Amino acid sequence: MRLFLVDSSIFVYRAWFGPGQDRVNLLQQPDQAFAGFTDFVYRLLSEQAPSKLVFAFDQSLVKSARKQIYPLYKANRSPAPVELKRQFGWCQQWLDALGISHVSSDQWEADDLIGSLVNFHRSPQMPVAILTADKDLAQLIGEQDIWWSYLDNKKLDYRAICKKFGVRPDQIADQLALMGDKVDNIPGVPLVGQKTAANLLRKFQTLDNLCAHLAEVGAMKFRYAAQVQASLIEHQQQLAISAQLTRINCEISEMQQVTLERRSIDADKLLQMMDEHVFERPRRERWQARIAPALAGAE
Repeated sequence: MRLFLVDSSIFVYRAWFGPGQDRVNLLQQPDQAFAGFTDFVYRLLSEQAPSKLVFAFDQSLVKSARKQIYPLYKANRSPAPVELKRQFGWCQQWLDALGISHVSSDQWEADDLIGSLVNFHRSPQMPVAILTADKDLAQLIGEQDIWWSYLDNKKLDYRAICKKFGVRPDQIADQLALMGDKVDNIPGVPLVGQKTAANLLRKFQTLDNLCAHLAEVGAMKFRYAAQVQASLIEHQQQLAISAQLTRINCEISEMQQVTLERRSIDADKLLQMMDEHVFERPRRERWQARIAPALAGAE
């Protein structure tokens, strides 16, 4: 049995930027991201039938822990438009009606919520499958776990992650701190890319140990080792900040109380939402067939 943990925003955004841009609900509000998200949920439930499942959502962070450390964190991103924010709410309502748990925070990102769920609930008897397209979450993968870009059907287990990144999953946060991340506006260290960061971590194992032995970097057998050593020394403070940004917080205590099991379905609410969002016949019929037992029980 696996615990399925879904990095929900990835799947909402894919639907938002996908086909059906002109789709609207009864109130003439755009809802293509919501409709596409329900298609993903249907596919996941039908193909995998997970009995333990939690969706994690990003939300507007009132007091972002990372922005307190580095105000420019993700400053390169435009805020989500109102039309998209509204659809995130509908996605969560849909999950509620399906009896599936979802989590979000005004301080921590979905990555941190997933990391804490992994920390508190993973066991040898219940490894995790993290459904995402975010490389940052690869740092959470243990030897029995799976990082899964579900819509592309790209799976990475522990060994595949080691091969792809050149480091172990537990070293990925340090690797990202060294090389930086343009997507999240994390600075990193000039002259250090993924391969160089992997070389450094294979020798020194951890960022802390590397920083304690910077004088040895210049003698390493890779091109520009001396220049990389100088860059590391010059940007130590920046590196320390980056390391705080790339490490996922796995100690959010509220995640201990999250219900993993699926609960009873609110079929009436699902039918109401199908009407409000003008589900086309094939989409409606798929869902009606799935919730038929709940509908029969209500009669």
